[in-house]
This record gives sequence, structure tokens and C-alpha cells, in this order.
Amino acid sequence: MIRTTVTAIALACAVTASAFAQGDQSAIDGAMQADREFAAYAREHGLAAAFSHYAADDARILRPGSDDIVGPEAIFSGYPDGGDLVLHWWPRGGYGSEDGRFAVTYGSWEIYPEGNLDADPAGTGDYVSAWRLTDEGWRFVLDTGNSDPAPQPAETE
Repeated sequence: MIRTTVTAIALACAVTASAFAQGDQSAIDGAMQADREFAAYAREHGLAAAFSHYAADDARILRPGSDDIVGPEAIFSGYPDGGDLVLHWWPRGGYGSEDGRFAVTYGSWEIYPEGNLDADPAGTGDYVSAWRLTDEGWRFVLDTGNSDPAPQPAETE
């Protein structure tokens, strides 16, 4: 009897842990895919359209030296639309909630003012985005990033 109860408890714990791990991985996978689709959408439709399309209603963008940009309309007006500028980014990893409805992705970005991805980027850095699963799919609720320092010229002796 005790052995059966212990086995049942151990099995229940294993199933629960597995469900949490699947929820966690499901959130990571979903947000990482949304992040990749977001980047592709930006290349095709421009930054303003992409950032406003993938923003949750309460989305917030944090940028150094400025007030937070809050909501899809403000986000749309805060980004250039059109022209040759390409912001290219890709997620490198993420973390997900146990219930599978919230995730954080992080990755790298490069910017190409002339739109030529074969040229050296004008700037590079890293970003972090927090995502929430909504009725419309994954939408970011928070986005922020940093810039890598400009390369320093080599010292000559």
C-alpha cells in the first residue's frame, strides 16, 4: 500500500514536472518564433509597421535618454517608416513561464542605414523582449536593447 502510494506520488510529480517543462519550452518556442517572424516582418514592411503590429496594447519600449514609448500608436510614430534602413535582429535564446503564456527572448541586432546586409553594419548590439500570448498570438509587452561600443582604432607604435 505504502509502496503504491509512493509510486503514485512519484509518478504525479514526474507528470507535473513534465507539464511545467513543456509549458516552459512551449512559451520559449512560441516567443522565439514570433521574434523571428517579427524581424522578417520588419524587413518586408518597415520598422514602424512591424513594431506597431507586434506590440501588445500595453507595450512599452525602453530607450536610453528618452521617455518610455507606450502603446502601438506611439510606437508606430517613434520609428522611421520607408527608406533603405534595415534593422536586422535574431533571437539567441529565451525563458518561458510554466503556464506557457509569457516569455522573454534575447538576441543580437545590426543596423544597415543603406539597406545592404552585405556591408559592415553601422551599429550592433543586444536586445531583450518580453512577450505575452494573446488572442492575436505572441505580442511583445516590453522591448529594450543596448549598443555595442564603437570599435577603437588599433594603436600604432
